[in-house]
Amino acid sequence: MLIELSKLENMPVGALDEVAYVGKVRRAVVNPNEIKLIGLTVWVGTLFPRMYAVSLHDIVDIDKGGVVVNSRENLLGVGEVVRIAEIVKHRFSLIGLKARSRKGQGFGRVQDAVADTTTGEILRIYVKKLLGDSRVFERSQIEKITWRETVLKCEPEEKTKEKVVVPEAELA
Repeated sequence: MLIELSKLENMPVGALDEVAYVGKVRRAVVNPNEIKLIGLTVWVGTLFPRMYAVSLHDIVDIDKGGVVVNSRENLLGVGEVVRIAEIVKHRFSLIGLKARSRKGQGFGRVQDAVADTTTGEILRIYVKKLLGDSRVFERSQIEKITWRETVLKCEPEEKTKEKVVVPEAELA
């Protein structure tokens, strides 16, 4: 299934073995090096919630209704999942990241992204300028993602003045 990363936030998380609510998704965790969704951070508890992490491999299903894990035991402390811990430590989020071309021209900021819940692949990103238009970039157009920015393989459309050619006969 394909899902927008922003839709995951605050989604309920349930445990299959207990058939019970476990917590709610805090944020999707994207590995910038692989350009992949690798897991989720989850708030557990109501009065004093604690943050846990669950790897994408431990998730049974993600749909519009919520996230399902096999067991509450699949939720681990954020520091226990090394790949997720590093990303959380850097406070990395794909959403809100600057997007620019190879030459450094700005496209805006990443507004959202679409991921395949089976493989974790980020298939496209939505970029929006502060007071401008939105654009969609496919996976093939993403050169790399760093801790600070998304680098895209294409260039922004340049607004050029149209050159008017007047035939010589009309110049006289």
